Amino acid sequence: MAAVGIRRPTAGDAVLIAADFPAGDFAVITPYLLPPGPKRVNVGDGFILDSAIRLLRLRPCYVFSSRVSLTAADIEQINSTRLLLVVGANSLKDDFEITPGFSLRTLAALQVPVVLMGVGHYGTPQQTHGLTAESTQLLRALLDRFPYLSVRCDASWRYVANALPDRVESIVMTSCPVVHAVDGIDAGFLARDVVEQLVVTVTDRNDIESQWPIVHIAAKSFRAHRRVLALHQDFGNERLWRAAEGLGFEVLRSTDCEDFLALYRATELHFGNRVHAHLKCLSLGVRSFCTPFDLRQAYFAESLGYPLITAVPDPAMDRCDFGELARRRDALRSVMDEFVDALRAVIVTRRAR
Repeated sequence: MAAVGIRRPTAGDAVLIAADFPAGDFAVITPYLLPPGPKRVNVGDGFILDSAIRLLRLRPCYVFSSRVSLTAADIEQINSTRLLLVVGANSLKDDFEITPGFSLRTLAALQVPVVLMGVGHYGTPQQTHGLTAESTQLLRALLDRFPYLSVRCDASWRYVANALPDRVESIVMTSCPVVHAVDGIDAGFLARDVVEQLVVTVTDRNDIESQWPIVHIAAKSFRAHRRVLALHQDFGNERLWRAAEGLGFEVLRSTDCEDFLALYRATELHFGNRVHAHLKCLSLGVRSFCTPFDLRQAYFAESLGYPLITAVPDPAMDRCDFGELARRRDALRSVMDEFVDALRAVIVTRRAR
């Protein structure tokens, strides 16, 4: 069992993600950074940060956690830059907040554009009846400072558009940054009878009994020289680890997104319900079959046009047109590129002396 990097990433770690790119004059808010407490690091949030940086071709000079309220010192640092970028995750819900307690008053203290990139629907119907009046005001105020708000799926677009019907031209469906090719790798979605490496993912924070069939089906159905169970958000489920090892899987547990990014770059097949594993593989041209878990899988499937697999064999796997999926992905890249160009126009503009 591989258990590496089992610690919470720091702002210093986050600033060094995609370290081959130059630093840019902007700050980032991400859920990848967590304060001390019971919440578990989700490396998929690190994937979003990595892809956003690679799309921008610039690293942030400051990184803050979306789980911690901004302090006066944080706001001062943000105001020393040209832009604050809020990257990804499922933050769109009725009582929308960028960080805990973030309000119009917080925004008034910030003197730079605050931009949402690839934000997504919260994924539970109980908290997504419709944006509150204050949340709607906040999103409208963001659009008064920057012309676009980027969402990751069609359901997210509809949710925001329902609250801002007069600003629909500013709400752009770019998909998640993770689905876009940023690694210089295109495996061509090649199908193989036997793959060198199979990666399986589950969401082990709850209801693991209903997800165990994912691991068992993958072991029985796909021939691979190496099998890896990748735990994007490790909840210390030792019983799961041992059972997977009994089926011939290695188990990867880490809080460092780079460990998982390296894994997927060397993978030939993914099967499971972690959406950012699925999206990363699609960006790499790696065959991937997503299984259902909550609304997030369904919303990405709707937007990108792929089936959700509930059994193996499943006729939907044979019908899955990876060529068409790649065409949809690439069409969305032009939308993302336009959004990124607008970001860069603010970030790299010379300051007036």
